[in-house]
Amino acid sequence: MQKKQLLHKKPGYFRGQLLLEDDFIAEQRYHATARYRHALNLHGWGVVQGLEVRRADETTLVVSAGFAIDGHGHEIALLQEEKLSLTSAPTEAQVAVSLIYEEEDPANLGGDNQQHALHCYAVLSAAVGVAEGAVVLATVQLDEKGHIGHHGISVANRRQLKTLLLPGSVNATALDAHLRTGWLRSPFRPMPLPPDKQTPPPPFRVGPTEARSHREYNEQPNTRGAAGTMAITLPAGVTRVLRLRLAGAENEAPMHVELVIGGWDAAARKHVARNVLKANLSAGAFDTTWEIEKGDLHLETSTLALEIHAEGYARVSLVAVEVTYEHVTGRPPAQDA
Repeated sequence: MQKKQLLHKKPGYFRGQLLLEDDFIAEQRYHATARYRHALNLHGWGVVQGLEVRRADETTLVVSAGFAIDGHGHEIALLQEEKLSLTSAPTEAQVAVSLIYEEEDPANLGGDNQQHALHCYAVLSAAVGVAEGAVVLATVQLDEKGHIGHHGISVANRRQLKTLLLPGSVNATALDAHLRTGWLRSPFRPMPLPPDKQTPPPPFRVGPTEARSHREYNEQPNTRGAAGTMAITLPAGVTRVLRLRLAGAENEAPMHVELVIGGWDAAARKHVARNVLKANLSAGAFDTTWEIEKGDLHLETSTLALEIHAEGYARVSLVAVEVTYEHVTGRPPAQDA
C-alpha cells in the first residue's frame, strides 16, 4: 500500500515549446519557494547580524545595517544605516521596530507599464502593531510627551535567529576541539579517611579555597601530616580522564597521591575500585600534572575520587582533571586483580 502527497509543481520543458511569461514566473516561483522553505526549516528566522536599534534624539531612532530572515523565509539585507522618526506615534505608546520584506506586485504596475525587474525592498517599520512574519528588532516605550527616554529601548522581544538543530545532529565529534576536551577545576575539599584504616593521619583543615595540614593536633605538635579523600564530579557524557593536576604553595615532606576510578559493574553486580595513578611529590611548592593512561570511564556507572596523604605540613590549592567527551565504547571499567 502506498499514499502520495503532492509536494509542489515545477515547470517541465520540451523541445519546441513556446515559452510565455507565465512559464518563467512559474520557474522563478518554484526556486524562490524552495529557498524560503530551506531557510525556515534548516536555519529558522530572525536577525542574523547587525540591525541594532539605538536612540539618536528624543524622537528619532537609528537602525544599523544588517541581515535577517523573516517569518516567510525571505532574506532581508539592510545595506546601510537608517533613521526612523517617531513624531507621529501616539504619546505613551509602546512602539515595535521591525523589518519587513516587500516586493512590487506586477498586477499594480498597469497594463501599459512593461517592467523588466520587480523591485524588492527592506522596509523598516515603527508601529504599535507588528506585521505577520516581520522581524522584531526592538520595542520602544514613549513617555507622556512622545519622547524616547534614555532607557526606553528594550530588546527583550527582539527576534534573534537561532539555527535549528536536528535531534542527534550534534554529538561530541561535532563540537569544537576546546569543547570536546577540557579541565574540571576545584579547590581540594577532602573528607577524612575512614577510621578502619590503621592509625589514619589527621584530616586536612578545609577552607573555602584550599586545604591545609594542622600545625597542631589534639593540642600537640602535628608530626603526622594530614590525609583525606575527595570525590570528583563527572559531567554527563564524559568518557575518559586524560590528566590530573595538583598545585599548592607549601609542602614540607613527601606527599602521596592516588586517583581512583570507582563505581559499579552492572553486568557482574560488583563494586569497582581501580587505581589509575599512584604518585609521590617531594617537598617544596608544587604544580604537577600526570598523564592518566587507563582513564576510560563508563558513561553511566563510573565515579572518580582522589586521595592525598601529606607526611608533613602542606597546602593544596588546586585539583584539576582533564576529561574528554570523545566517543569510546561504554564498557565497564576493568576490575582490580
